[in-house]
Amino acid sequence: MNNFLSIQPAIFCEPCKDCGARPVVEQSKNGYVVRCPNDKKHYKTKAGLVDITDWNLKNKAHMPFVASPKQKAS
Repeated sequence: MNNFLSIQPAIFCEPCKDCGARPVVEQSKNGYVVRCPNDKKHYKTKAGLVDITDWNLKNKAHMPFVASPKQKAS
């Protein structure tokens, strides 16, 4: 059984970019890791302090490119 710590809902966290799950905190022997609760292969932070900033940076959804009307006419 996996023992994860939930991150409080008041703390903003980007969802996992692979599956959309809210991240959890897992304790390892070297510290804490913020990771996806569904799959160990999805992105996780380095062991140490709880680094939600790094998680948010790596899982931020990028806006799709939308051509402006001038670019479409060309």
